[in-house]
Amino acid sequence: MFEYVYFNIYQYYSRQSDLPDSLAVRLKCMYLLSLSAGGWILFLQSLFLRFVRIGWFSSHGVAAFNALAIFTTITIAFYRIFIIEGRDQKIFDKYITTWQENKNKKRDLFIASFVASVPYLSMIGIRIFIHQ
Repeated sequence: MFEYVYFNIYQYYSRQSDLPDSLAVRLKCMYLLSLSAGGWILFLQSLFLRFVRIGWFSSHGVAAFNALAIFTTITIAFYRIFIIEGRDQKIFDKYITTWQENKNKKRDLFIASFVASVPYLSMIGIRIFIHQ
């Protein structure tokens, strides 16, 4: 699932670019995926803090530093995995023939976008509906 989400994002950005295999396209996809993964980690952390520990961070600065640390760590890890090791090209080669035969390309892009945005929408929902 994770690889197919990445592939859909990569395919979308490569169609938007004049140079589909350029480093800029690869970096856009990698950063968007790292934002999504970071969002999921922050969402799970907020669920844990809200419902298990029944508490939040001591200040906004500490929460911001925690989020920055999570996003930075994931971005560095994904840069190494996808850009340096070329894993994104392996994912592209794995799914390109299936994608060309797929009649539901827009649906799959919507699902990938939805998966990327769900943690942020959920955190907003938690903040609005379950606030103290």
